Amino acid sequence: MRFVVVAAGRRWGKTRLGALRCIQVASAGRRAWWIAPTYQMAQMGWRQIVGMAAKIPGANIRRGDRAVNLAGGEIVVRSADDPSRLRGEGLDLVVVDEAAHIQDLEDLWTQVLRPALADRQGRALFISTPAGMNYFHELYQAGKDDTRDWCSFHFASWENPYLDPGEIEAMRAQMPALVFRQEVGAEFVQIEGAMFRREMFRVVDAADAPATEVEVRFWDLAASAKSTADYTAGARVGRASGNRLVIRDVVRGRWEWPEAARIIAQTARADGPAVAQGIEAVGTQRGMAQILQRDPSLLSVAISPIEVVGDKVQRALAWLGRAEAGNVYLVRGEWNAVFLDEVCAFPESEHDDQVDAVSGAVQMLADAGPLLLWG
Repeated sequence: MRFVVVAAGRRWGKTRLGALRCIQVASAGRRAWWIAPTYQMAQMGWRQIVGMAAKIPGANIRRGDRAVNLAGGEIVVRSADDPSRLRGEGLDLVVVDEAAHIQDLEDLWTQVLRPALADRQGRALFISTPAGMNYFHELYQAGKDDTRDWCSFHFASWENPYLDPGEIEAMRAQMPALVFRQEVGAEFVQIEGAMFRREMFRVVDAADAPATEVEVRFWDLAASAKSTADYTAGARVGRASGNRLVIRDVVRGRWEWPEAARIIAQTARADGPAVAQGIEAVGTQRGMAQILQRDPSLLSVAISPIEVVGDKVQRALAWLGRAEAGNVYLVRGEWNAVFLDEVCAFPESEHDDQVDAVSGAVQMLADAGPLLLWG
Protein backbone atom coordinates (compact mmCIF):
# COMPACT_ATOMS: atom_id res chain seq x y z
CA MET A 1 0.00 0.00 0.00
CA ARG A 2 1.32 3.44 -0.88
CA PHE A 3 -0.81 5.51 1.48
CA VAL A 4 -1.40 4.47 5.10
CA VAL A 5 -3.70 6.16 7.62
CA VAL A 6 -3.31 5.44 11.35
CA ALA A 7 -5.99 6.73 13.73
CA ALA A 8 -4.68 6.18 17.25
CA GLY A 9 -5.35 7.40 20.77
CA ARG A 10 -3.11 9.67 22.79
CA ARG A 11 0.19 8.11 23.91
CA TRP A 12 -0.29 5.05 21.72
CA GLY A 13 3.05 5.65 19.98
CA LYS A 14 2.13 7.46 16.75
CA THR A 15 5.13 9.77 16.83
CA ARG A 16 7.56 6.91 17.40
CA LEU A 17 6.02 4.96 14.53
CA GLY A 18 6.39 7.88 12.14
CA ALA A 19 9.95 8.63 13.25
CA LEU A 20 11.00 5.01 12.75
CA ARG A 21 9.53 5.03 9.24
CA CYS A 22 11.49 8.19 8.39
CA ILE A 23 14.72 6.65 9.71
CA GLN A 24 14.09 3.51 7.65
CA VAL A 25 13.58 5.47 4.43
CA ALA A 26 16.58 7.78 4.96
CA SER A 27 18.84 4.83 5.84
CA ALA A 28 18.05 3.41 2.39
CA GLY A 29 19.36 6.59 0.75
CA ARG A 30 15.96 8.15 0.11
CA ARG A 31 14.19 11.40 1.07
CA ALA A 32 11.54 11.74 3.77
CA TRP A 33 9.63 14.70 5.11
CA TRP A 34 7.89 15.03 8.45
CA ILE A 35 4.97 17.52 8.39
CA ALA A 36 3.16 18.72 11.53
CA PRO A 37 0.37 21.31 11.97
CA THR A 38 2.60 23.94 13.63
CA TYR A 39 6.26 24.63 14.32
CA GLN A 40 5.74 23.81 18.00
CA MET A 41 4.10 20.45 17.24
CA ALA A 42 6.83 19.64 14.69
CA GLN A 43 9.36 19.85 17.52
CA MET A 44 7.93 16.67 19.05
CA GLY A 45 8.63 14.66 15.92
CA TRP A 46 12.04 16.32 15.54
CA ARG A 47 13.08 15.23 19.05
CA GLN A 48 12.11 11.64 18.31
CA ILE A 49 13.97 11.61 15.00
CA VAL A 50 17.10 13.17 16.52
CA GLY A 51 17.05 10.70 19.41
CA MET A 52 17.02 7.78 16.98
CA ALA A 53 19.47 9.26 14.46
CA ALA A 54 22.03 10.07 17.17
CA LYS A 55 22.50 6.32 17.73
CA ILE A 56 23.37 5.70 14.07
CA PRO A 57 27.08 6.00 13.14
CA GLY A 58 27.74 8.69 10.55
CA ALA A 59 24.44 10.50 11.01
CA ASN A 60 24.68 14.24 10.30
CA ILE A 61 22.13 16.15 12.42
CA ARG A 62 21.62 19.70 11.13
CA ARG A 63 19.68 21.27 13.96
CA GLY A 64 19.42 24.70 12.37
CA ASP A 65 17.68 23.22 9.34
CA ARG A 66 15.83 20.55 11.31
CA ALA A 67 17.26 17.97 8.95
CA VAL A 68 19.14 14.67 9.29
CA ASN A 69 21.38 13.03 6.67
CA LEU A 70 21.80 9.25 6.78
CA ALA A 71 23.69 7.06 4.27
CA GLY A 72 22.90 9.41 1.42
CA GLY A 73 19.30 9.84 2.51
CA GLU A 74 17.65 12.78 4.24
CA ILE A 75 14.87 13.56 6.73
CA VAL A 76 13.50 17.09 6.87
CA VAL A 77 11.02 18.31 9.49
CA ARG A 78 8.55 21.00 8.42
CA SER A 79 5.33 22.61 9.63
CA ALA A 80 2.12 23.15 7.66
CA ASP A 81 1.88 26.81 8.72
CA ASP A 82 2.91 27.94 5.22
CA PRO A 83 2.07 25.28 2.60
CA SER A 84 3.75 27.32 -0.16
CA ARG A 85 7.14 26.50 1.40
CA LEU A 86 6.47 22.77 0.92
CA ARG A 87 6.29 22.88 -2.88
CA GLY A 88 8.84 21.72 -5.43
CA GLU A 89 10.40 18.74 -3.65
CA GLY A 90 10.56 15.15 -4.89
CA LEU A 91 9.90 12.81 -1.98
CA ASP A 92 10.00 9.10 -1.24
CA LEU A 93 7.99 9.43 1.97
CA VAL A 94 5.93 12.05 3.72
CA VAL A 95 4.74 11.53 7.31
CA VAL A 96 1.86 13.84 8.22
CA ASP A 97 1.71 14.06 12.01
CA GLU A 98 -1.56 14.95 13.81
CA ALA A 99 -3.13 15.20 10.38
CA ALA A 100 -6.63 15.74 11.80
CA HIS A 101 -5.46 19.07 13.24
CA ILE A 102 -4.04 20.55 10.03
CA GLN A 103 -6.20 23.28 8.55
CA ASP A 104 -6.88 22.80 4.85
CA LEU A 105 -5.46 19.27 4.97
CA GLU A 106 -7.25 18.46 1.72
CA ASP A 107 -5.48 21.25 -0.18
CA LEU A 108 -2.16 20.42 1.44
CA TRP A 109 -2.43 16.78 0.36
CA THR A 110 -3.94 17.14 -3.12
CA GLN A 111 -2.10 20.28 -4.26
CA VAL A 112 1.26 20.07 -2.47
CA LEU A 113 2.25 16.72 -0.97
CA ARG A 114 0.65 14.28 -3.40
CA PRO A 115 2.39 15.84 -6.46
CA ALA A 116 5.73 15.80 -4.57
CA LEU A 117 5.47 12.00 -4.35
CA ALA A 118 4.60 11.44 -8.00
CA ASP A 119 7.98 11.21 -9.74
CA ARG A 120 9.46 8.86 -7.13
CA GLN A 121 6.31 6.81 -6.59
CA GLY A 122 6.57 7.91 -2.97
CA ARG A 123 4.53 6.83 0.01
CA ALA A 124 2.57 8.70 2.68
CA LEU A 125 1.81 7.95 6.31
CA PHE A 126 -0.96 9.95 8.00
CA ILE A 127 -0.92 9.61 11.81
CA SER A 128 -3.33 11.36 14.13
CA THR A 129 -5.80 11.24 16.95
CA PRO A 130 -9.23 11.90 15.37
CA ALA A 131 -10.81 15.35 15.63
CA GLY A 132 -14.35 14.98 14.35
CA MET A 133 -15.56 14.16 10.87
CA ASN A 134 -13.03 16.18 8.89
CA TYR A 135 -10.76 15.39 5.93
CA PHE A 136 -8.61 13.07 8.03
CA HIS A 137 -11.76 10.98 8.51
CA GLU A 138 -12.23 10.94 4.73
CA LEU A 139 -8.67 9.65 4.28
CA TYR A 140 -9.31 7.01 6.92
CA GLN A 141 -12.42 5.93 5.04
CA ALA A 142 -10.39 5.79 1.82
CA GLY A 143 -8.30 3.10 3.47
CA LYS A 144 -11.45 1.10 4.07
CA ASP A 145 -12.90 1.59 0.59
CA ASP A 146 -9.89 1.75 -1.76
CA THR A 147 -7.71 -1.19 -0.75
CA ARG A 148 -5.51 -0.88 -3.83
CA ASP A 149 -3.62 2.28 -2.84
CA TRP A 150 -4.89 3.03 0.67
CA CYS A 151 -4.89 1.18 3.98
CA SER A 152 -6.25 2.30 7.36
CA PHE A 153 -5.56 1.17 10.92
CA HIS A 154 -7.20 2.00 14.25
CA PHE A 155 -5.58 1.71 17.69
CA ALA A 156 -6.94 2.84 21.06
CA SER A 157 -4.51 4.18 23.66
CA TRP A 158 -4.97 1.10 25.86
CA GLU A 159 -3.50 -1.07 23.09
CA ASN A 160 -0.09 0.35 24.04
CA PRO A 161 1.18 -2.33 26.47
CA TYR A 162 3.48 0.20 28.16
CA LEU A 163 0.64 2.42 29.34
CA ASP A 164 -0.53 1.83 32.91
CA PRO A 165 -4.18 0.64 32.81
CA GLY A 166 -4.77 2.78 35.88
CA GLU A 167 -3.94 5.88 33.84
CA ILE A 168 -6.51 4.89 31.26
CA GLU A 169 -9.18 4.52 33.93
CA ALA A 170 -8.19 7.86 35.48
CA MET A 171 -8.64 9.56 32.11
CA ARG A 172 -11.97 7.79 31.65
CA ALA A 173 -13.14 9.18 34.99
CA GLN A 174 -11.89 12.72 34.40
CA MET A 175 -12.70 13.31 30.73
CA PRO A 176 -16.10 14.00 29.17
CA ALA A 177 -17.37 10.76 27.64
CA LEU A 178 -17.20 11.98 24.04
CA VAL A 179 -13.72 13.39 24.58
CA PHE A 180 -12.49 10.11 26.07
CA ARG A 181 -13.86 8.19 23.10
CA GLN A 182 -12.04 10.53 20.71
CA GLU A 183 -8.75 11.20 22.50
CA VAL A 184 -8.20 7.77 24.09
CA GLY A 185 -10.44 5.42 22.12
CA ALA A 186 -9.46 7.09 18.83
CA GLU A 187 -13.08 7.08 17.67
CA PHE A 188 -14.40 9.45 15.05
CA VAL A 189 -17.10 11.25 17.02
CA GLN A 190 -18.77 14.60 16.44
CA ILE A 191 -18.16 16.63 19.59
CA GLU A 192 -19.42 19.92 18.20
CA GLY A 193 -22.99 20.67 19.14
CA ALA A 194 -22.85 18.44 22.22
CA MET A 195 -20.94 20.65 24.61
CA PHE A 196 -22.11 23.04 27.34
CA ARG A 197 -25.52 23.17 29.03
CA ARG A 198 -26.80 25.74 31.52
CA GLU A 199 -27.22 23.25 34.33
CA MET A 200 -23.48 22.50 34.23
CA PHE A 201 -22.63 25.91 35.72
CA ARG A 202 -22.97 26.97 39.35
CA VAL A 203 -23.88 30.64 39.75
CA VAL A 204 -22.82 31.86 43.20
CA ASP A 205 -22.37 35.14 45.06
CA ALA A 206 -18.77 36.33 45.34
CA ALA A 207 -18.69 35.47 49.04
CA ASP A 208 -19.72 31.87 48.30
CA ALA A 209 -17.28 31.22 45.47
CA PRO A 210 -14.45 28.75 46.17
CA ALA A 211 -11.20 30.35 47.28
CA THR A 212 -8.85 30.53 44.30
CA GLU A 213 -5.16 29.71 44.31
CA VAL A 214 -4.34 31.87 41.28
CA GLU A 215 -6.30 34.08 38.89
CA VAL A 216 -5.63 35.33 35.36
CA ARG A 217 -7.47 37.38 32.76
CA PHE A 218 -7.24 36.54 29.07
CA TRP A 219 -8.24 38.96 26.31
CA ASP A 220 -9.67 37.88 22.97
CA LEU A 221 -9.43 40.88 20.65
CA ALA A 222 -11.88 41.79 17.91
CA ALA A 223 -10.50 43.10 14.64
CA SER A 224 -13.31 45.62 14.19
CA ALA A 225 -15.89 47.54 16.21
CA LYS A 226 -18.63 47.33 13.57
CA SER A 227 -22.05 46.25 14.79
CA THR A 228 -21.77 42.92 12.97
CA ALA A 229 -18.21 42.19 14.14
CA ASP A 230 -16.96 40.01 16.96
CA TYR A 231 -16.51 41.42 20.43
CA THR A 232 -13.37 42.08 22.41
CA ALA A 233 -13.75 39.97 25.55
CA GLY A 234 -11.66 39.58 28.68
CA ALA A 235 -12.39 36.71 31.09
CA ARG A 236 -11.02 36.62 34.62
CA VAL A 237 -10.70 33.01 35.72
CA GLY A 238 -9.29 31.45 38.87
CA ARG A 239 -8.18 27.97 39.80
CA ALA A 240 -9.44 26.47 43.06
CA SER A 241 -8.70 23.21 44.82
CA GLY A 242 -10.48 20.08 43.67
CA ASN A 243 -9.99 20.81 39.96
CA ARG A 244 -12.48 23.69 40.14
CA LEU A 245 -12.64 26.86 38.05
CA VAL A 246 -14.12 30.18 39.13
CA ILE A 247 -15.11 32.56 36.32
CA ARG A 248 -15.14 35.77 38.30
CA ASP A 249 -15.87 38.30 35.61
CA VAL A 250 -16.22 38.71 31.85
CA VAL A 251 -15.89 42.09 30.15
CA ARG A 252 -16.87 42.44 26.51
CA GLY A 253 -17.72 45.14 23.99
CA ARG A 254 -17.17 46.52 20.52
CA TRP A 255 -14.56 49.24 21.03
CA GLU A 256 -12.45 51.20 18.56
CA TRP A 257 -8.86 52.16 19.35
CA PRO A 258 -7.89 53.88 21.65
CA GLU A 259 -11.10 53.12 23.58
CA ALA A 260 -10.29 49.38 23.62
CA ALA A 261 -6.85 50.02 25.08
CA ARG A 262 -8.30 52.35 27.70
CA ILE A 263 -10.87 49.79 28.86
CA ILE A 264 -8.33 46.96 28.92
CA ALA A 265 -5.96 49.13 30.97
CA GLN A 266 -8.76 50.19 33.31
CA THR A 267 -9.86 46.58 33.81
CA ALA A 268 -6.31 45.34 34.39
CA ARG A 269 -5.67 48.01 37.04
CA ALA A 270 -8.93 47.12 38.76
CA ASP A 271 -7.90 43.44 38.77
CA GLY A 272 -4.65 44.35 40.48
CA PRO A 273 -1.08 43.09 39.98
CA ALA A 274 -1.91 39.62 41.34
CA VAL A 275 -4.07 38.86 38.29
CA ALA A 276 -1.83 38.10 35.30
CA GLN A 277 -3.08 39.57 32.01
CA GLY A 278 -2.72 37.64 28.75
CA ILE A 279 -3.68 38.34 25.17
CA GLU A 280 -4.00 36.04 22.18
CA ALA A 281 -1.02 36.39 19.83
CA VAL A 282 -1.80 34.12 16.87
CA GLY A 283 -2.43 35.10 13.24
CA THR A 284 -3.90 38.57 12.76
CA GLN A 285 -4.23 38.98 16.52
CA ARG A 286 -0.43 38.86 16.85
CA GLY A 287 -0.13 42.28 15.24
CA MET A 288 -3.02 43.63 17.29
CA ALA A 289 -1.34 42.37 20.47
CA GLN A 290 1.86 44.19 19.55
CA ILE A 291 -0.04 47.42 18.93
CA LEU A 292 -1.83 47.01 22.25
CA GLN A 293 1.40 46.44 24.17
CA ARG A 294 2.82 49.68 22.77
CA ASP A 295 -0.24 51.76 23.60
CA PRO A 296 0.68 54.61 26.05
CA SER A 297 -2.30 53.85 28.29
CA LEU A 298 -0.91 50.37 28.93
CA LEU A 299 2.71 51.22 29.67
CA SER A 300 2.22 50.44 33.36
CA VAL A 301 0.31 47.20 32.72
CA ALA A 302 2.10 43.91 32.02
CA ILE A 303 0.24 41.93 29.35
CA SER A 304 1.80 38.69 28.12
CA PRO A 305 1.29 37.46 24.54
CA ILE A 306 -0.17 33.94 24.60
CA GLU A 307 0.12 31.55 21.66
CA VAL A 308 -3.07 29.54 21.95
CA VAL A 309 -3.01 25.89 20.90
CA GLY A 310 -5.70 24.15 18.83
CA ASP A 311 -8.93 25.38 17.28
CA LYS A 312 -11.81 26.91 19.25
CA VAL A 313 -13.52 23.60 20.01
CA GLN A 314 -10.29 21.91 21.07
CA ARG A 315 -9.48 24.76 23.43
CA ALA A 316 -12.97 24.64 24.97
CA LEU A 317 -12.54 20.91 25.64
CA ALA A 318 -9.91 21.86 28.23
CA TRP A 319 -12.66 23.00 30.61
CA LEU A 320 -15.68 21.06 29.36
CA GLY A 321 -14.96 18.13 31.68
CA ARG A 322 -14.92 20.39 34.73
CA ALA A 323 -18.21 21.93 33.64
CA GLU A 324 -19.78 18.48 33.24
CA ALA A 325 -18.63 17.59 36.76
CA GLY A 326 -20.19 20.77 38.19
CA ASN A 327 -16.77 22.27 38.90
CA VAL A 328 -17.18 25.58 37.04
CA TYR A 329 -18.51 28.45 39.13
CA LEU A 330 -19.80 31.78 37.80
CA VAL A 331 -19.67 34.71 40.21
CA ARG A 332 -23.08 36.36 40.03
CA GLY A 333 -23.12 39.48 37.86
CA GLU A 334 -24.85 41.28 35.03
CA TRP A 335 -22.61 39.47 32.54
CA ASN A 336 -23.93 35.99 33.45
CA ALA A 337 -26.96 35.87 31.14
CA VAL A 338 -25.10 36.92 27.97
CA PHE A 339 -22.24 34.58 28.81
CA LEU A 340 -24.53 31.57 29.32
CA ASP A 341 -26.44 32.33 26.12
CA GLU A 342 -23.19 32.26 24.16
CA VAL A 343 -21.50 29.30 25.81
CA CYS A 344 -24.57 27.07 25.62
CA ALA A 345 -24.93 27.76 21.89
CA PHE A 346 -21.22 27.18 21.23
CA PRO A 347 -19.83 26.25 18.74
CA GLU A 348 -22.91 27.07 16.63
CA SER A 349 -23.32 30.49 18.25
CA GLU A 350 -22.96 33.67 16.19
CA HIS A 351 -20.23 34.88 18.55
CA ASP A 352 -17.71 32.89 20.58
CA ASP A 353 -15.49 35.61 22.03
CA GLN A 354 -16.36 34.94 25.68
CA VAL A 355 -15.81 31.20 25.23
CA ASP A 356 -12.42 31.90 23.61
CA ALA A 357 -11.51 34.25 26.45
CA VAL A 358 -12.25 31.59 29.08
CA SER A 359 -10.38 28.95 27.06
CA GLY A 360 -7.36 31.25 26.85
CA ALA A 361 -7.48 31.85 30.60
CA VAL A 362 -7.65 28.11 31.24
CA GLN A 363 -4.57 27.63 29.06
CA MET A 364 -2.76 30.35 31.03
CA LEU A 365 -3.60 28.55 34.27
CA ALA A 366 -2.41 25.23 32.85
CA ASP A 367 0.84 26.76 31.57
CA ALA A 368 1.45 28.20 35.02
CA GLY A 369 1.72 24.68 36.48
CA PRO A 370 0.74 23.65 40.01
CA LEU A 371 2.02 26.89 41.54
CA LEU A 372 2.06 30.33 39.94
CA LEU A 373 4.31 32.91 41.57
CA TRP A 374 3.50 36.54 41.02
CA GLY A 375 6.09 39.27 40.70
